[in-house]
Amino acid sequence: MNITYILCLIIFFIFIYFVFKKYEILQENVNYSDHKKLGKANKAPILIGGLFIVTFLLVFLPINLIFFKITSILIFLIGILSDKNIISSPKLRLFFQISVIFFLVHFEKLNIDRVNIDFIDHLLDIYYLNYIFTIFCFAVLINGSNFLDGLNGLISGYFILVLASSFYISNYHINLSSNIKELINLLLIIIIIFYIFNLFGIVYLGDSGSYLLSISVGFILIKMHQHTNSISPYYIANMLWYPAFENLFSLLRRLLSKNKISCADKLHLHQLIFRFLRSKNIIKDDWMNTVSGLIVILMNIPSIYIATNYYFHSVILVSIIFYNLILYLSVYYFLSKNFRLKK
Repeated sequence: MNITYILCLIIFFIFIYFVFKKYEILQENVNYSDHKKLGKANKAPILIGGLFIVTFLLVFLPINLIFFKITSILIFLIGILSDKNIISSPKLRLFFQISVIFFLVHFEKLNIDRVNIDFIDHLLDIYYLNYIFTIFCFAVLINGSNFLDGLNGLISGYFILVLASSFYISNYHINLSSNIKELINLLLIIIIIFYIFNLFGIVYLGDSGSYLLSISVGFILIKMHQHTNSISPYYIANMLWYPAFENLFSLLRRLLSKNKISCADKLHLHQLIFRFLRSKNIIKDDWMNTVSGLIVILMNIPSIYIATNYYFHSVILVSIIFYNLILYLSVYYFLSKNFRLKK
């Protein structure tokens, strides 16, 4: 990708931003959700992240990835309807998500065939169980990523780290198909451009962008895993542990507290960090949102760096996962108990 190509991406991004801002197109409805309002100074954020991603995926990706392109359009549309609160039922959103994921998994022949645990690997040899497991993993990733879309640069910054790791491994350690390499390169450039503007709270991903970005990254990582046995399945787990665990931990937390699973709250880790910083008045309000997101990203950099260099070593990768879980739960406990942050 040359400089002219990148400049065209930037110019198009700036153009659609000003056009959509002027005519109030794709503004997120934050009034119905406290989760969406937390930390957003802009009462009607411009949601062009998903549109920016899907436009260039459709235009520049090769025709060989036609099923992925169709999936991109469908998941983007589901996200837009969610952003505008047209699809307000979480169960209905999940049904549509699973339908689209099934389409992608079936036609792209995606599967997670091993986790290096004999008992589970034998179960994954069963065709339909493998289908269900793969779809389940995608659904957890998509909704967990959506939970993170509340702070400037958090989800986009996190997936930049993941894509950078994929870029390094695919270019210097394994022979990956040119189509997937092109997808990695294109998506990485797109998200870096978006991240610069997102970091200052100018634009947001919204549900449409977070759905699309997470399903794209999940697609890339499974393709990398299918392409070579040298990549441990725990490398994928390391790359996606944060959004996945955020989702599963949130569900468990709500069940234990007897709250409705479908009801959003403001007790995710990144939200607690934001509220802690706000309670201490140590950062200007204009930067509190961005700094909170950067703290979470910095927490993930060491583990992603190590996992990238030991993508083949399952023991080290499992150790990193345990480290991440201990770090997450320790910080979460510290913030939720010591500072008595209210819901």
